Amino acid sequence: MKRAAFTVLAILAAAPSIGSAQGVLSSEPVWGARVRVTPFVGQAPSVSRNERWVVLTGGDVSFGEFDVDLASGPALGASVDARLVERIGLIGSVTYISRGQTREFSFLDGEFFVSEGSTFLTGKLALALRLREAESDLQLRRLTATVFAGPALVRESPSSDPSVNPALRGSLNHWAANFGVDGEIPMGDGRLALQLGLEDYYTFWNTTEIARRNDRVFAQSGLTTQSTLESNASHQLLIRLGLSVRFQ
Repeated sequence: MKRAAFTVLAILAAAPSIGSAQGVLSSEPVWGARVRVTPFVGQAPSVSRNERWVVLTGGDVSFGEFDVDLASGPALGASVDARLVERIGLIGSVTYISRGQTREFSFLDGEFFVSEGSTFLTGKLALALRLREAESDLQLRRLTATVFAGPALVRESPSSDPSVNPALRGSLNHWAANFGVDGEIPMGDGRLALQLGLEDYYTFWNTTEIARRNDRVFAQSGLTTQSTLESNASHQLLIRLGLSVRFQ
């Protein structure tokens, strides 16, 4: 993962310098290239959620509350931005995020539980609106920005931590609302551009499946339970740097 990130960064460093070309503005369409393909590297900050549990066992009821913290981690991915009509377009992307340890704090007994982290594979399809800087006689580069929003699917795959029950280690699918902004600076003759992006995967955790897994763990001990889980949605932010290849 780190080697791949360094490879992309090396490509960015070897690309033509932003300030090296002192020519006129590109003759590309007003709202930019028809298609932009952007491989990128990035960083996902840590994210947390609060879990509130109710577990029924026969006639008994148990309650629990946990803070779950997912560590930060590097990201690698690619996006395709296709302009449809004037400034309106679509963006599709796939991102792989590798997070470190997962830490859970129990409010009931004040204990921490630490396990190996998870990987997240995200896919999105977003509606995009392009913004463009007005031309100036003194301008060498026309800066562009894109705002976008749309649905996303987040697939979480916990690491194979031997200290975690196998019933809790399968992959999970979560739905998310994705929104963010990209900024671009053309390089050289305009066929390449440096892109900086900030986006949020507002994730709705799959509490139904997480609760079912909890019941499976109890079933291994011969207990029949009915678990219910409530959890807040979480902001999964992603900061990324990419190199766009632009097709007119």
